[in-house]
Amino acid sequence: MILLFVIACSRSAPPTAIVEPLPIDEHIAAEASALERVPDPSRNGPPIHPAMAPLPPFLGVDRSTATYLGARVCGSCHPEENAAWSSSRHAHARDVLNENNRGNDPSCLRCHTTGFGHPGGFGSGGAHEELDHLGCESCHGPGSNHLANPAATYGDLPRGFAACVGCHTHENSPEFQWESYWLSIQH
Repeated sequence: MILLFVIACSRSAPPTAIVEPLPIDEHIAAEASALERVPDPSRNGPPIHPAMAPLPPFLGVDRSTATYLGARVCGSCHPEENAAWSSSRHAHARDVLNENNRGNDPSCLRCHTTGFGHPGGFGSGGAHEELDHLGCESCHGPGSNHLANPAATYGDLPRGFAACVGCHTHENSPEFQWESYWLSIQH
């Protein structure tokens, strides 16, 4: 069963650069480091449970007031970042699930949609179409407060793989290699 989950939910192949996957001990250490970076894992929002989308170690987002908007809204002010995202696999993350008849599997949707299970996120009354894939807010957090006050710090992430290992865990993405994967979403 776990093997089927890995096959259905993992990336088919890393981008063109050939680099060795992250060793398991470094991968697990990165996951722990990401969690340690954030003093309040819930960021003032409701408690996080395993069925929800993992929250990357972003800072500067108050989940008690921030709501999800969708990548189109982010792209209106960040066109270069939006162009990089639009051509990435993140912009089509749910398509992989649909192609493998897993488009409604909650264990996969948590990492293949934006904000799955979080208030206003995918599947919880949010703008379904706008959150159907991995958008900006999957990594940087819900963006409504940033839209209201663009000068405030928002969605600050560490440079490197600690920002990615919430979804790219060793269990579901054992081939993950930050340097090569980053090339396809760099912004």
